[in-house]
Amino acid sequence: MRTRYNVLVQIGEQILHNKNYRCLKEIGEDLNLTYQQTADISINRPNKFINNKFKYAPTISIKKISLDSINNAEESKGEEKEEE
Repeated sequence: MRTRYNVLVQIGEQILHNKNYRCLKEIGEDLNLTYQQTADISINRPNKFINNKFKYAPTISIKKISLDSINNAEESKGEEKEEE
């Protein structure tokens, strides 16, 4: 199974976590979130960190990676190996 999601966790401009995952379940396990919380974040459903009063609340974004961007990245990696 290919990488399908990119997760970015940050506070302000400071990036705390930036990693690619294969499924929402894997994201939840790694970030200690339930599957439902992970699914809600992935579709931009409001959660407890939006419009909150926490001083240092993290921003979590889960973006689905398109197959075109994956294929282009794999092709460019192949071209780099050929050049070496």
